[in-house]
Order: sequence, then C-alpha cells, then structure tokens
Amino acid sequence: ESVWNEYSFENYRQLARRIASNLDGSLTDDLPSDFLSAWDTFLNKYGYDGEDQLFVSCPRYEDTPEHLLPKLSHNVGNGVNDPALALERQVRKRRDVMARQEQRAAKKWWYNPWARRRVRKQNDILEHVFWMRNAPKLHLTEVIATVRQAVLKIERDFIGAGRLSEEGDIFHLTPEEVDAALKDNSLDLNELIKDRKATYRRALDVRICPMLIDSRCRILKPNKPQHHLSSPNELIGTAVSPGVATGRARLVHSPTDVMKRGEVLVAFVTSPSWTPLFVGAAAVVLQIGGVLQHGALCAREYGKPAVSGIDDLLGRLETGMFLRVDGNSGIVTILNEYDEEQKEDCVSSLQGSVV
Repeated sequence: ESVWNEYSFENYRQLARRIASNLDGSLTDDLPSDFLSAWDTFLNKYGYDGEDQLFVSCPRYEDTPEHLLPKLSHNVGNGVNDPALALERQVRKRRDVMARQEQRAAKKWWYNPWARRRVRKQNDILEHVFWMRNAPKLHLTEVIATVRQAVLKIERDFIGAGRLSEEGDIFHLTPEEVDAALKDNSLDLNELIKDRKATYRRALDVRICPMLIDSRCRILKPNKPQHHLSSPNELIGTAVSPGVATGRARLVHSPTDVMKRGEVLVAFVTSPSWTPLFVGAAAVVLQIGGVLQHGALCAREYGKPAVSGIDDLLGRLETGMFLRVDGNSGIVTILNEYDEEQKEDCVSSLQGSVV
C-alpha cells in the first residue's frame, strides 16, 4: 500500500514504467516479486484487453499498462471486498436456486414426470454452456488487438517523419488513406485530419447523446417516474439495486478516471471495463439504463445501492456534492453542495456508508 501512496493518479505512467523496469532487470527495488509475477502473467494473458475492445483505436493494457493501475488501486487497503469471494457467494446462491427449482419440479412427478429432467437440463446449460456466449468476443478482441499493434507501428513511423503530430492521430484516417500515405510521402496527413480532430473534440464535450429523435428532429425522452418530491434537491430515477448509502459524488467519464473509496459513482452509463470502480463505491447513479444494463447488474452483484434514468444527470450533479442514494425508491437527494475550497480535492474523509 505504501507504494501506491507514492503516486498520484496523474503519475501512474511513472509507476507503470517502474514496474516494467523491474521486470526487465534494469531496476531492482522493493516491489514485491509476487506482484511483479502476477502483473507479467496478466499482461501476457490479457494484455489484448481494454476499455472498448472492439475498436482498433482503444488502448490496450499491453501498450498502455497505466490504464490497468487505477483499477488495481481500488482493491488496495483494508475494507475491500474480495471480488473472488463475492463471485463464490453468487455461485452458491445460483446453485441453491437451481436446487430448489429441481425440488419443486420433482413434486410434479405424478402429472409431469419429465419436469425435473427438463429443469435439470436447463440448469446444466446455464452452469456449463452459457459462459460460451462471451467467447467469440474475446477471440475477436485478440484479433483486433493484433491489428492495433500493426497500426501503432505505422503511426510511430508517421510521427517520426513529422507527418502526424501526436499519438492517436492515425485513427482519424481511413484504411484507404493510410495505404495511400504509405505509397505517397507527399500526402499531407495533418491537414487531412485537422477538421476531423476538431469535430471529435467537440463531440467529447457533448453531455447528452439523444437516444431517440423523430422525423421532425425532436428529441424524445421517457416519461419521468411519478413521485411526490419533498425537496427541490431530490432527483427522481429508477431504482435498479436496493439499499441506501451516502457519500460524496464523483463524476466519472472513463473507467481510468480517479475515484476515491466511499464516493458515489456518478456516470452517464457504464460497461464491463468499469467494474473495478464498483468495488470501493458507496453507491452508483447513472443517467441511462434499466435493470438489465451493466451498471445495474454490477451494482446488485457488489451489493451497492443504485439509481438510473435521471435526465441530465451530469449537468445537475457535480463532484463533491454530498448525496443520499436510495436504491429502494429511486430517489437521489443532494444533502449539501461542496464548498469551492473543496472542489479540487474531495477526499474521502466522509466515507460512504451503506444501510
């Protein structure tokens, strides 16, 4: 834990370099050998993975290992629930339910002698076959990661020759344009992507992506849940994971963003790469998504209260606000707003508490 305390979130790239130097022997310090071994094993086995694995432009752990460090940091220190133990509890719970299903089916033998066999077959499929649904994606991710490494090599050559300005520029080009640039050194790539980069940066600043637009370009939104508001500081959404918790809000836009333990995770939506952030979160509040979306499923698995479906959530909340999240009623209450002096560093002196 002392090593983690030496580095701020902004300096995780330095920590990644320190780990790499320990592994290649150019630096020998007090980093635990078991950690180095586990780190090396993980990158060799899962280095192809990343946040948006099916996009060639998505950074991978193998080429951007500092993206892995924030996720590991959420599992450091005391009071952290071991994800492996949580998974074991879920497996036991699922198998208990399966056993009860078979017992109920067995009682129907006198009028439906095949009921138990049918239920057992369904349970066997869920237990031994259902995991295969994710296998094609994993294999495709490996292929795309291999393509990415080839693209990055070309990009480094273009940057070295002054034809591109910075890392990531090559992903503003089409494959046909990359092929043309390899054949024609006079092609001005920086000029070609200038407008595209500007459009991309504007898109990153957009807070809302309309989910439904009609033929008259009107943005359609779902009806708000009907609740009686007792305070203007209450936000109404859909309860997607039970429980009640309090904590400081942390607006998170990427799974690599910094987040302190005990804070309330506030985001537009989450995906599987966000899962480590749930470990130390007091609660979860999302702008979109129903009870079967990733954030809701993950919140229930980790026992975190969660509310979703709050319109313009990221525009109404700010990092540092003290929130009460009621995952039973779907109400998020702003208990008090932060002071300007606290804006830069909303430390977790007020740790999240779950009821």
